[in-house]
Amino acid sequence: MAYFGEGKGPIHMDNVECTGAERSLADCIKQEIGRHNCRHSEDAGVICDYFGKKAPGNSNKAPLPAVCGLRPLHRRQKRIIGGKHSLRGGWPWQASLRLKSSHGDGRLLCGATLLSSCWVLTAAHCFKRYGHGPRSYAVRVGDYHTLVPEEFEEEIGVEQIVVHGAYRPNSSDYDIALVRLRGPGERCARLSGHVLPACLPLWRERPQKTASNCHITGWGDTGRAYSRTLQQAGVPLLPRRVCEERYKGRFTRRMLCAGNLREHSRVDSCQGDSGGPLVCERPGASWAVYGVTSWGHGCGVKDSPGVYTKVSAFVPWIKSVTKL
Repeated sequence: MAYFGEGKGPIHMDNVECTGAERSLADCIKQEIGRHNCRHSEDAGVICDYFGKKAPGNSNKAPLPAVCGLRPLHRRQKRIIGGKHSLRGGWPWQASLRLKSSHGDGRLLCGATLLSSCWVLTAAHCFKRYGHGPRSYAVRVGDYHTLVPEEFEEEIGVEQIVVHGAYRPNSSDYDIALVRLRGPGERCARLSGHVLPACLPLWRERPQKTASNCHITGWGDTGRAYSRTLQQAGVPLLPRRVCEERYKGRFTRRMLCAGNLREHSRVDSCQGDSGGPLVCERPGASWAVYGVTSWGHGCGVKDSPGVYTKVSAFVPWIKSVTKL
């Protein structure tokens, strides 16, 4: 079975052996190009990656400078419809909220965004089914492939869950929550090039005017199945009037919507990425979380863009809870 999906083009190589020092597949030991006895069901996916040497001792516990919104690795080259695989470490603030299991393989419930070593941002509706008891949940950071342990992956217990006081389960308004991770002081998740917080926007900032290059990320519905590797998709932020026209009566000032309205452009967020980040690049090349994936009608449906909790409307509340 092709682990990352089957290709459709010609098969060029078979029995490829690489040492890891090659610059391309063409440098690997192989048979004559074009000679093979393969089928596309045997296709292999290849991702070239780089891992710096670990410093000796326990230096990875040392706090990093108080920076946010950096993607130091991205220049190396339940729900994303029309998305594609990201690079490992390309979205270092991506986290996932998981239901704890006695087997240690808790089920992914929602996406989340790392705001600091000890706080993540997610959606309030993620706690509707299993309640607000922190012992029921864990947060995973540094993850890329959900079934493969990663060098920088860490699963951390939850100390506190703070759902916005105005949220009601029968409404999509105020759909925002904060999760405090377990750890001594302000050192919970180990920060690294693969694990870094996203920036917060300014209070009442209008991302349609100040932000660009917006992306959604997650492990959710890809149109055929739930992805095992982190997906990414670029989405345009839509004018407020467009969102209000499509979601009459349900779209409030504490929401924003994003997505492509053309029928053939299936880029949207779906249930698997509830609570996950919508991030945009700001002047100066830092990235801020402008949206928390909240709701929408279907997946990649024409004229039904995804709806996100507008983070800039909640900055004072976030800072009062987290003391960031």
